[in-house]
Amino acid sequence: MITRIYDEDICFVTQHDHAMVSLEILNMISKDILDNSNDIENLKYAVRNHDLGWIDYDKYPKISDTYEVYTFQNVDYEIQNELWLKSISLCNNPYSAILISEHFKYLILNSNRPDNVKKLFLEKADSIIRSMFKGKVPNFDNLNNFKFDLSCLQITDLLSLTLCREKIMKDSLFPPVYINDKQEFDYKIKKIDKSVYKFTSGFFEKKENLIEIPYRQIEAELIQTPKKMKKSFIDAEVKYRRIYLIN
Repeated sequence: MITRIYDEDICFVTQHDHAMVSLEILNMISKDILDNSNDIENLKYAVRNHDLGWIDYDKYPKISDTYEVYTFQNVDYEIQNELWLKSISLCNNPYSAILISEHFKYLILNSNRPDNVKKLFLEKADSIIRSMFKGKVPNFDNLNNFKFDLSCLQITDLLSLTLCREKIMKDSLFPPVYINDKQEFDYKIKKIDKSVYKFTSGFFEKKENLIEIPYRQIEAELIQTPKKMKKSFIDAEVKYRRIYLIN
């Protein structure tokens, strides 16, 4: 779950809806950039479905004993690891699955989790992939096309999180688009007005783009009564917040 505070309410975006926003961002990227993918449909599938494992968990908000909403940022890492592994295993094609697996492995390796936890996650993720490839996993490490596809998954995931939270992160956290060993596309993102973001020229195919973020808006005080929070979330209508992206 992704949250954003708005006045005295909390806006909730599920992880799978966030992944839908990731795909919308990918579809807006310049054709000249996306032409570097040799498997665009499976890249799109990976971007759209990289958080499949969260669907059941995100049916309603989970509240801690200290009355905090569990989000992707503060949920217990054992639960997050389990949901990431579930996302990999639910993928219905091997190439998309290995993109998702490598994406999560990168996040794990760059986290502050204990080394033994990292090692166990890597082993389980690799086991899932070996099973999908029937033990014959191709070596993608030195393939520019795979590195390009993986960078697109990583970038659209991060950009979607930024837009869903409407909270800009440091430029250093946004990796460039990997093209090949000698070329990258380094883009910048800047908030220039309420719900309006400017990107480096050439990043998007069109100069002006519109994304609608699906969310449910719940009174923050309901955190004190988790059962009421759950019911309110389930009963709430899905709203859409418009975000404008320009080159």
